[in-house]
Parts: sequence; structure tokens; C-alpha cells
Amino acid sequence: VFSSENWKRPKNEINFLFKLIKKYFSSEIKSVMKQDIKINILGDMNKLSIDLKKILKKTMFLTKKNKKIIVNLAINYGSKNEIIYAAKKTKRKINIQNIEKNLYTSSMPDPDILIRTGGHKRLSNFMLWQLAYSELYFVKKLWPDFRINDLRKIINDYKKIRRNFGAI
Repeated sequence: VFSSENWKRPKNEINFLFKLIKKYFSSEIKSVMKQDIKINILGDMNKLSIDLKKILKKTMFLTKKNKKIIVNLAINYGSKNEIIYAAKKTKRKINIQNIEKNLYTSSMPDPDILIRTGGHKRLSNFMLWQLAYSELYFVKKLWPDFRINDLRKIINDYKKIRRNFGAI
């Protein structure tokens, strides 16, 4: 949704995006709850406005027990920063298990699907560690224009994939 590098964008674009996020979670929380969707926010929320932090924390709290679908939204997130953070927190030997225990996503499964909107075919510093075996979908539409039918198409395509995680 918003990388740690996106602070370099025009202020009006940043404000529009954050206003859109606040509006969505204020108006759609009942629908999210009804659909048993869990919302996770990944990233450093310290730089976000107080009202945006409040709405995001409330959304995570209200949806924390939901299980049907898990949606991870990266806001003020940078994967390189996350890996450095995890390495610094690792008090034992640096290995895969100890790094994974200290990632922002330590309590979550790795994503099955990454949807990248905006027409770019790159990861842009998002979840570099966790996306090792994820299916990647690149959509030309901008995120605010992404609709439920777009998501349904991706899910239907995903259901047809045989995932082998490196095996034959």
C-alpha cells in the first residue's frame, strides 16, 4: 500500500492515500468482520498520523480472531529495514529460523499470493524474505481502482496452480 520510500512522493498524493485508507476502514469494518477477514498491518506505524494509527490498530484488534482470509497491508514498510530489524533483534545465532522469528510477519504464514497494482513488475522492497514461494500477480490498475472482480479473477487463477515449493 505504502512503502517507506513513498514518503518522497508529493504530499497531496500521500494525504489522498491515507485519507482513502481511513475512509475505507471506517466505513467497511462491519463488512470485513462479517466476512471473517483478518487485517494485518506490516511496517513502522510510528511516522503515521495519530488518527491513522488509531484506525489501523482498531481494525487489527477487531479482526484479530478472524480466520477465513488474512490480508496483509504494508504501510510505511520496507523489507530491507525489516530484515535489518530482525537481524538486530536476533540474540542467538543468525540463521533462517531466528531471522523468521523476528520479522514483522513472525506470527503469520508466508503469503500465497502477492498482488502488485499500478502496472509495475517489481517487488519494490516488499516482503523480499516472505515472498520466496508466493505466486505473483501484476495488475495494470492503480490500487484505488482495484475491484472485487479483479480479486476474484486472481483467486480463480491461483486455484489452478500446482505449488511444489521447489520439489517436483
